[in-house]
Amino acid sequence: MTKETMKEQESGLLDWFSSRLNLTEIFSLLTSYGIFHAELDNRKKIREAIAEAKAQPMPSYDQWPRVLGLLAVVLLLIEIVTGALLAFYYLPTPQTARASIATILRDVDFGWFVHQIHFWGAQLLLAVSIVRVIRFLIRGVYRKPRELMWIFGVLLLLVCFHSDLTGRALQMTGTSYWSSVRALELVGSIPIYGSLMLFLLGGGETVITELTLIRFYLLHVALLPFGAITLIYLHFSGVRRLGQTESGTQAPPTRGGPVIRSHLLNQAILFTVLFGILVSLAVLAPVPLGDAADPYATVPGVGPPWYLLAPFGFLELTAGFLPTWVGGTILFLAFTAFVLLPFLPGFRGESKGWLLKFLVVAALLTVWIFLTIYGARVV
Repeated sequence: MTKETMKEQESGLLDWFSSRLNLTEIFSLLTSYGIFHAELDNRKKIREAIAEAKAQPMPSYDQWPRVLGLLAVVLLLIEIVTGALLAFYYLPTPQTARASIATILRDVDFGWFVHQIHFWGAQLLLAVSIVRVIRFLIRGVYRKPRELMWIFGVLLLLVCFHSDLTGRALQMTGTSYWSSVRALELVGSIPIYGSLMLFLLGGGETVITELTLIRFYLLHVALLPFGAITLIYLHFSGVRRLGQTESGTQAPPTRGGPVIRSHLLNQAILFTVLFGILVSLAVLAPVPLGDAADPYATVPGVGPPWYLLAPFGFLELTAGFLPTWVGGTILFLAFTAFVLLPFLPGFRGESKGWLLKFLVVAALLTVWIFLTIYGARVV
């Protein structure tokens, strides 16, 4: 079969589907997550829409530091796929949770590999989300008209924290159980948010019961991934509307086929490197499965997850002169102010000098690192 014949068959098949489905609308979904970086006109057929997109200047998300958004998309996709594979064997009850994970690791073909990829993918997603928020802060993404992009980025980080926390509880090992309990105790000290979360998780107690575990499972496999997908979609929607953060609606000097080929090649390289890192971590640094949890025997030296050590350290540091609910209120107000940063006085105007921004970010990171180290020491 000649190349011309193959092209004719592919063209005929594409035309057959195009006459029955709006392929342009389906394909344009990729532009909502940065995979294909040109916006398509859904009213036109896919050939015409792609040809028109090639003729327009196209932003690219596959160059540093804009690649962080695309990395978050890929890591989230990896988490969804590996999580779905694990869900085929996982049983969300306190009596069977750890045993089902042990079965995955021991008896299911490549089950250990999928489990390790899922774990390390979650850690990398957390790291990428944190770096994105730091970058947004340095670049002043919170300034008008990108206020919502800042809010979406911070909320995505919060969703990632909750996703890791709920997944940690599902293992029902001694370490994961008591780490989750310490996290619930921390959450319970925060007014409004803490009361709501504990109520949703089973009635306001900082223990993990069968009902709590099922609700953790529902949050982890359904509600939180849906929230993350929605926030990423809204973020890229804002990017397409307002342009990239570096210089508004800038466009690369070239356009058309070479830009698309370069974009796809950069993505292939990015995905290969990312997958190589995940495989290396899964093989060289596997996380062992601990002993089964005993709700009546506290595991010494276990604190909340690493990303909650800073607020935990703050509460411990201020416990001598502030009631717990006051410390929790301070944490709640501080995070609320961080989310609503674009609307606070002093952050609405033009960008401040780079030195001032650097000092502010450095001060925030220093305080966070200090509280994290303190929280780890007092566990």
